[in-house]
Amino acid sequence: MPRVSSLLTFALYVLFPRRCAVVLFVYERAHQGLESHCPVGNAALTWLFGTFLCFFLCTCLEGLILRHALKGTILQPAKRRHVCTFLYLHFIVTIADISFTILGTFLDYHIGNSCYVRNHVHTAIEVVIVGNYFIIACNFLGVALIFNVFAHLPSEEKWNRLFSFLEMCLCMSKSRERAREKEGSLSHIAICFGEVFQGADLVPSDIAAGLVLLALQHRRILESETLGRSAEEGENSGAKGHVDESKHTSVELGNLLEEGAHYARWALASYGWMLYTWANPRGGLAMAFSGEGPCTCCTWHTQRIFRGEHRPTENLDKAALMTCAGIRAEDLYYVSFTNGIGEQPYFIARDVARRAIVLSVRGTMSVQDCITDSMYKPVLLNANAIEMPHLSGPQLHCHAGVVTATNFILSDLDRHGILNTIFFGDTIKTHESGLSKSPPDHLEGSEDEQKAWTLVLCGHSLGAGIATVLALHLRKVFQNIRVWGIEPPGGLLSAELAAACREWTVSITHGCDIITRLSGPCLLKLRRDLVDALVRCKVNKFSLLTRMTCLPDSVEESDLLLEPGCEAHEATLLRRDFEQFHIKQINERPLMAAPLYPPGRLLHLRRISPVNKEMSAASIRDTYEVRWISAQELMFQGLLVNETFFTDHFPDKVVAVLSELALKYYRR
Repeated sequence: MPRVSSLLTFALYVLFPRRCAVVLFVYERAHQGLESHCPVGNAALTWLFGTFLCFFLCTCLEGLILRHALKGTILQPAKRRHVCTFLYLHFIVTIADISFTILGTFLDYHIGNSCYVRNHVHTAIEVVIVGNYFIIACNFLGVALIFNVFAHLPSEEKWNRLFSFLEMCLCMSKSRERAREKEGSLSHIAICFGEVFQGADLVPSDIAAGLVLLALQHRRILESETLGRSAEEGENSGAKGHVDESKHTSVELGNLLEEGAHYARWALASYGWMLYTWANPRGGLAMAFSGEGPCTCCTWHTQRIFRGEHRPTENLDKAALMTCAGIRAEDLYYVSFTNGIGEQPYFIARDVARRAIVLSVRGTMSVQDCITDSMYKPVLLNANAIEMPHLSGPQLHCHAGVVTATNFILSDLDRHGILNTIFFGDTIKTHESGLSKSPPDHLEGSEDEQKAWTLVLCGHSLGAGIATVLALHLRKVFQNIRVWGIEPPGGLLSAELAAACREWTVSITHGCDIITRLSGPCLLKLRRDLVDALVRCKVNKFSLLTRMTCLPDSVEESDLLLEPGCEAHEATLLRRDFEQFHIKQINERPLMAAPLYPPGRLLHLRRISPVNKEMSAASIRDTYEVRWISAQELMFQGLLVNETFFTDHFPDKVVAVLSELALKYYRR
């Protein structure tokens, strides 16, 4: 039983001593405050005494559980074999505690204020009753998170039940319109978790401890291993058929970064009002509470908004979109708010300053988007549709969820004919009820001037992946095309397709961003490294988390990890069983380990010193360096765990860093 110390330590040292102190105080006050003629006074005192006794027994049992739970290392459950007995006793006492709490509720309802000399005594007793219900609920929730509740079930079924419970808590309804894909169903995510954590009997606290150990190991990698080459030295593509790039001057690099920051803002704009408010709380709240935002949205040139299902926050989303990207009302051509599994919101607008028509796809923001993300196993693209007939088989692999979302946007574009109308002046279809009969303006000027306009596809996270695959399909019609992928998913395309995108795609990854490094093989590597770290750990979970929380900078690997080959026998056997399962799983499900890569040329914003929350813009410029790296280098290094590997993925942070770095190179 390696998963008890976190919850029980918290309960022992925080919840129960305070609860016992409150009960003792209330018991003493109630004993003095009860009227002598009160008919149920003795029963009330019996309830208080019984509740105190249950608390005392729970505290003693949890002390024993904690003492035994701290024996051995994380993956030495045999040394904690007596914990189960104490847990059963603890469960019996908890049932008694629940019974006394129900009795107290019943007595309090009938007694009211009639038996108490002072009203505040009655209030204190009500606080004890309500607080006891809350703490009992927290206990059950904590046990569900710390222990393997469905240990007797297969891994996929276990995760499916957990996510079904989460789905019920989120009140997610099934869509009647989709028979093939159940709208709101979390089964895809449950299958993903079941596959990844199958074979390793790990629960959230084990995973947290393993990630802490990996962060300690990866600290050395971040300090010693540098990928690629400095962007100031230029990028050597090394790919046949591509001209090697010359050295960038500071101005050229500044132009590249400024363009990247510009379209990163457009990618951020596609998230709408909610993320705009996250990045700019004052501006977002002012937009929500002022009459200007919604009213202005309602008086736009509505003939330009072709389609979009009405939502309560639609006006705010449009206002935030225009503000964040700097779009005028007459330049916003189309907004789609449709969002489901494999259905991603996006907008089309005109960027007059850069003579570009921009299609920006929103990234992950809803539960449906997470389900699309979890469809990570690759499928084959149509070689003829992307005009690459020389590729076949695994060379055409692409993230399944991205392909589904791409097909949705392609069909939407084809149904409404928006891009064809803008670029070629074709007559737009108007049979859809959601369409306006007024098409967008055709690009003005001569034919040569029209050809000078560029179709720019951009997006962040999932949106970046969709924009890349959209470009593979649209480039046969729109020759002048460019893609800016802001932190795209790492497990996106085969090596051949990722290399083919270099001609028109620039991808940006920030720091240790988890998503750009995420793929099936990287997840499997992380799982193996995590199990290996838990096997080599020489302290218990409580000691590990305490030391890494209180004094993380002073802890060395040798303080927590044994040398390879010095592990305990029991932990070694567990690792051997896991390795056998790992090999068997890959043989049975080879698509889990299919190598996929981020697209195009990769620009890495590498952090060379820690970033503080109060750091000035000038300091940020000196904190980062810009490097060209290859997709193979990035995916070979895999996921790196540190304190910012999740927050590095936030789009507002990428926009800020790109903007400051652009200024840095402009001023040289």
